[in-house]
Amino acid sequence: MFTKQSIKLGVSLWLGVINENPCMEPRLLAIIAEDWEKTVRNHVGVFSSKLQHLDPFYIKEEFAPSEKTALMKKQQAAHNLIAPHLRILQFLSSHFNAGRLGSPNSQRIFHKLIVGTLEGLKSSAGHPLAREFHFQVILFGLNILRHGTSIDQAARWRLKDTILSAALSWFSHPPRWSFGGNRLQIKAEVRLMADVESALRVVSPLFAKCMGTLQSLATKQDLLLMLVEDEHMRLVVWLYPLDHEKRHLFSSGHHGKVPSDAMLSSVLRTAWTENTSLAVQLTVRFVSSKLTSEVRSMLLRSPIRAIAEPDALHILIGPSLPADISIHLKYLLYWAPVNPITAVTFFLPEYRNDPFIIQYAMRALENHSVDVTFFYVPQIVQTLRYDVLGYVQRYIIETAKFSQLFAHQIIWNMTANAYKDEDSSIEDSLKPTLDVVKNRMTASFSGTDQSFYEREFSFFNEITDISGKLRPFIKKSKPEKKQKIEEELRKIKVEVGVYLPSNPDGTVIGIDRKSGKPLQSHAKAPYMATFRIKKNRGGMEGTDNMLERTNQNKETGRNGPVTQEDTYEVWQSAIFKVGDDCRQDVLALQMIAAFRGIFNNVGLDVYVYPYRVTATAPGCGVIDVLPNSISRDMLGREAVNGLYDYFVSKYGAENSIRFQEARNNFVKSMAAYSVISYLLQFKDRHNGNIMVDDAGHILHIDFGFCFDIAPGGVRFERAPFKLTSEMVAVMGGSTSSQSYKWFEELCIKAFLASRQHTEKLCHIVVLMLGSGLPCFKPETIAHLRQRFVLEKSEREAADFMRDLIKKSYSSYSTKGYDQFQLLTNGIPY
Repeated sequence: MFTKQSIKLGVSLWLGVINENPCMEPRLLAIIAEDWEKTVRNHVGVFSSKLQHLDPFYIKEEFAPSEKTALMKKQQAAHNLIAPHLRILQFLSSHFNAGRLGSPNSQRIFHKLIVGTLEGLKSSAGHPLAREFHFQVILFGLNILRHGTSIDQAARWRLKDTILSAALSWFSHPPRWSFGGNRLQIKAEVRLMADVESALRVVSPLFAKCMGTLQSLATKQDLLLMLVEDEHMRLVVWLYPLDHEKRHLFSSGHHGKVPSDAMLSSVLRTAWTENTSLAVQLTVRFVSSKLTSEVRSMLLRSPIRAIAEPDALHILIGPSLPADISIHLKYLLYWAPVNPITAVTFFLPEYRNDPFIIQYAMRALENHSVDVTFFYVPQIVQTLRYDVLGYVQRYIIETAKFSQLFAHQIIWNMTANAYKDEDSSIEDSLKPTLDVVKNRMTASFSGTDQSFYEREFSFFNEITDISGKLRPFIKKSKPEKKQKIEEELRKIKVEVGVYLPSNPDGTVIGIDRKSGKPLQSHAKAPYMATFRIKKNRGGMEGTDNMLERTNQNKETGRNGPVTQEDTYEVWQSAIFKVGDDCRQDVLALQMIAAFRGIFNNVGLDVYVYPYRVTATAPGCGVIDVLPNSISRDMLGREAVNGLYDYFVSKYGAENSIRFQEARNNFVKSMAAYSVISYLLQFKDRHNGNIMVDDAGHILHIDFGFCFDIAPGGVRFERAPFKLTSEMVAVMGGSTSSQSYKWFEELCIKAFLASRQHTEKLCHIVVLMLGSGLPCFKPETIAHLRQRFVLEKSEREAADFMRDLIKKSYSSYSTKGYDQFQLLTNGIPY
């Protein structure tokens, strides 16, 4: 048994045995050490391959609300793997301290155990929750090195080298924030980093006396100290994002200094010799063009050493094909695959269709499951613009054979991008290519796939055609329009397996024929309807499987595609638009979903709801309706004086549990959307575009103005994001309230977490520049990158975000824009 509870019981039994019969101690220690070494060899617990922490861009991104319970499960699963080893380590460490002057045999047991453990640490996955265990082992090793009297000098030299290597292995992974919001955990990690730093400084002179001057080992220790100090600083910022005076808390006295270029150069060779990934990650931790240039020179001299490190390609190749790497490109045939969105960028003209780069991009894309690449359909379609050699075409057609859902989304997206205008009168230069790919895809469908394709597209066309049939009724009354919609909805037959384009992870099993509702529009006829959707718990891939089983059941005469336990049913409302370009909303919500993945990756308890919007034809699209939500302007029309009054009327008095829960939800969603609104420059943030759901979350909709455009071309909304006095009223009423401080903390953490993924977020946008969306200007990417302030340290970036919050709250332009909307469109605030 190897659980937290079983080991807790075990430790108490071992201590009881040793207390009753001290003669048993060496034998008991030997058995514990032997079993510990087995866990290292057999990859159990903290050494398990299950303890993975993948980059969010390597895993499936989802259009779904943030889920705290899912994060808690993820955190608990990791904790369950780590806790048993951590408990035994505490037992062994205290036992060594208590009996280090005792039996030489016991000392030899500890020495053997720590060497095996350190070797196991070198291949760890670097899960953020394993930081405490990792550096507790390092601290234990330094303790044994310092006080182990039975270790000869050669063994001491080898142990010191192994300790340094194991400690440095942590820094061969990208920098990790502490996972989740457990302040006790973060405090323990901060103290631990300070203790490791102090122990290294204490051991150093002792070691020098024993071994004489060993320059390489000294440089290795200097490198480790530099990295431990940096890790310490990052964790203090994460623990105290608002408090300047606490930035040196738990410091050993050397904390907070940014290494100079000279210092970085002096340790770079050691880092490269130790681990190529370590040298690459130095460029991520420390902003230095000189360091990056030196690492690139090393990569050019010996590229084969870095083929297991995808991040090295960003340094070696960069945003366009350099002139000095032609002879090195052959190594790309063996290089570890980058994330899907980075792979797609290699098809851009900046890489000049180099065959090695294109082959690598294809291999990297094919390495990821359809579940992961499905998210990047809009970008994959755009790369057809530059697909001179036909590789992207081949990828699309081959992938479509594996997933009908992927095929359908590609077809809808290609149809939406065939024309530049909403009336399908101005052809995009990409249209001939799109037509070829679409024809080849549909021609390659098997009989079953062809039948599914025809059923799905026939069903969806019937749904969207209702909008066209409404046009003659535009000037008629709402009841007449509603009657027409319901009449058309009654005619639609729901075929087996069909789904809404915005809901590829579920099949439509029914329509609420009385749910049709016309929406306001001067010249168009958008409408809303509600559908009964059966979802498979396996997600998108599960839907493909469910369809396959449905087809098999039709052939065999069996009823029901899957068992009841595999599925659940929901009502989903959707808006169908004709004559309104949705592609900009598609991009904005795709970015919000990417931010959701980034926040989940650090276990940050914030809330966003990236609902789905799918562009299906020029000027046509389907938009999922946010459930159980009401717009802020509708609250105003219902004569609610302000958000605070609304919260009191809906959830009860401020001191009630329901109000506190709703306030917490409000703060978590405000923080996430505030940071995203600043980074993506969402404008037109009037009260018609801000929703509040039943749980108290604030949600943003309608992203027609983002990046470098504003309503009417006038930059009226100058605030970084919308933060009004009524929002602050819900968060405690003043900037000194606990809820407001928490809001500031969450904003800073969301910003810091996002900065690490700047390049990949930029890639999502770069690939869309050729689409001609109005939000893009020549300087869009430069402006986007600037907003992440990558030249600043973590502490400076935290202070920068706090200043943005202050500017947003004191902004007069926000109130002025709300007044403008009230006067021009009658939208209350």
